[in-house]
Amino acid sequence: MKRKIKKLVEPHQIHSKLGDTFEFIGDLFIVFLIILLFYLGFLALIDIGEDLVARTVPFEELIAKFIYVFILTELFRLMIIYLRERRVDVPTVIKTTLIAILREVIIKAPHYKFMDFIGIGFLLLVLGILLYVPEIFLKRESKTRKKYIKRYKIKASRK
Repeated sequence: MKRKIKKLVEPHQIHSKLGDTFEFIGDLFIVFLIILLFYLGFLALIDIGEDLVARTVPFEELIAKFIYVFILTELFRLMIIYLRERRVDVPTVIKTTLIAILREVIIKAPHYKFMDFIGIGFLLLVLGILLYVPEIFLKRESKTRKKYIKRYKIKASRK
């Protein structure tokens, strides 16, 4: 009995058990969020269907509801990626943010002032840079790695 307690109390055993427990709780939380997103998407689709049948909703509002479903779908996909790979997919987050900004612009564009459009344009520029600049740097980095690997293999084969 003392051996089992001593083995459990060892620092690496406690960290391992607590880490596994907290990771399981986090997974349950993510699964709950996925179910909630699925439910919200289902309700949004029903709402869109009712609006299409009633034909009383303005076109801009209907488009905004469609974009809302796209946002929910992207968030759903983001949660699934997190469960599979244990990382937040930054490009997916940025794309979802871009879609959400476009939705807000479509809904509220007539009420915006000139400075609002400048702010939105600046925000879109920053998000675009965040989306594409890392890809450019990663491509350059992979090209330089390939060059070094080729050089190393050539030198290694000469010896």
